[in-house]
Amino acid sequence: MRKLILSTIIIAFSFISYAQNNSIFDKFEDYDDVTTVVVTQKAFQMLKKISNDSKEGREFNALVSGLKDLKVFTTDNAKIAKEMQATFTKHIKNAKLSELMRVKDKDANVKIYIREGKDDDHVSEFLMLVDEMAVSAHKGRNPEVVIISLSGNIDLKNISKLTKEMNISGGKHLKKAEK
Repeated sequence: MRKLILSTIIIAFSFISYAQNNSIFDKFEDYDDVTTVVVTQKAFQMLKKISNDSKEGREFNALVSGLKDLKVFTTDNAKIAKEMQATFTKHIKNAKLSELMRVKDKDANVKIYIREGKDDDHVSEFLMLVDEMAVSAHKGRNPEVVIISLSGNIDLKNISKLTKEMNISGGKHLKKAEK
């Protein structure tokens, strides 16, 4: 009986731990028409070790310090884009994220939400939706929907720098949001 109870507890903790490490957006990794980039905390730690020798390396270390993960999901498939948008909307409501800002221009509609962090300059979750499908000017390319998710102890001042340094799709819209 003890073995059964102990086994059940171990399985339950494993499931809870697994669920906490996955986001609601991870299901999109399995979709053929979704490009996914996932950078884990271990990868950030490794990058910090090898990029410490130069000024740029130290600046990069400051950017990624405190990040748990970075996830980017991109699609130009209209059906999947609608599902991604619905999942985004559901998550911000369920997770009780606060709207940071919205930007609408001729290139895209951008929505940014956060979960507050340890102080006014930091957040524990940063979530951005870039919707190029809602606008008409695409200049010969397929419009995309991009979700960028960051978690950890995130310095808001460094987010646009990080997306630029890592050449993340949708990151150019953060520069507009700063203005």
